[in-house]
Amino acid sequence: MHRKIIVVFGRPGAGKTTIATKVVNLCNASDAEHTSTSHDKVWCLDLDVCIPQWMKDNFAKGIYPTPEQRNDFALNACAYVEERLAAMRQSDKVIVSFSFVNTDLRDIFKGRFPNSQWFLVDTSVEEAQNRIRQRENHFYKGGLAQEEGTNNLKDEEEDECNNEWNFAPVDFEHILLDGLAPIDENAKRIIESFHKG
Repeated sequence: MHRKIIVVFGRPGAGKTTIATKVVNLCNASDAEHTSTSHDKVWCLDLDVCIPQWMKDNFAKGIYPTPEQRNDFALNACAYVEERLAAMRQSDKVIVSFSFVNTDLRDIFKGRFPNSQWFLVDTSVEEAQNRIRQRENHFYKGGLAQEEGTNNLKDEEEDECNNEWNFAPVDFEHILLDGLAPIDENAKRIIESFHKG
């Protein structure tokens, strides 16, 4: 049986990791009150850790990965999740946090983890970019790198590929979270989903 995974996704700067971390803190803080060592735990897997350094460097320059590079990343990210799942108890809960900007990334992950429940953090482009601007030492600048004149793309093929910075429409079942809502409010909606099994 496939383990249920909660996926928190949305455009970069939406607040995904902040919400996922709040879920973990709320759940595990509550669990700490129990003396039993067998109590379920909640884990957050941020797939940013799977992004290789060369890809981070390209992101910072405004260079987006090709479909082939994204495919390799997605397969490696799935392998990372499976490895982490194997080390957990079956009763433990798991949240995966990642942008999943493109449909190919989503399709690969959904194919590997068909029982996943997806929560989309809905944030406007403007709000997300404002949050990205406030990040310090973060590799992802998205379209901001292009705005700042650091895009080194030269030919039309690369320019076309670079258009894939845009967050693709979501055409599968998901739960919408308001990216401007209080963090606790969004976290509690995800926790409710855990309780429903």
